[in-house]
Amino acid sequence: MKLFFVLVLLAISITANARQPEESKKFDKELSKFYGVENISKTKIEELSTKNDIVYKIDDNDKELNIVVLTSAMGRHDWFDFFMIYNSKLEIQYMQVLVYRSDYGAEITAKRWLSQFYNKHNDSLKYGSDIQAISGATFSAVALVKNVNRINKKLKEYFSD
Repeated sequence: MKLFFVLVLLAISITANARQPEESKKFDKELSKFYGVENISKTKIEELSTKNDIVYKIDDNDKELNIVVLTSAMGRHDWFDFFMIYNSKLEIQYMQVLVYRSDYGAEITAKRWLSQFYNKHNDSLKYGSDIQAISGATFSAVALVKNVNRINKKLKEYFSD
């Protein structure tokens, strides 16, 4: 019972201390690289953006509508910022960790490991079965999977209306 109480308090404190990810030149550069154009036209979706997430709609006359989510997650000791690009079917097309602040767990920044999220859209991904476990980065990987599930659910609910 005490353990349950401690875990609930920890979850509340992590959520309460959520932080706004930093939109940076690197974020804009990586979006430009993905789309193959220098200037990306992005519009913030205010009703989906929160203290922890910035959600954008990308309009490109040549391509379908895409959604980009810039967010943060808490690893074992420090926050890290990452973004995901979704296609019109709300499937993850690309994911990248922009800023990883901790000395441990940087293995989650590997493009190969992140690529297993591509074409996923469900909100019940399980670390260790749907998403491969990664040695040395358990806390960060679990936090990343949890955030992906949360965002997938949020997008599905918003766009299903």
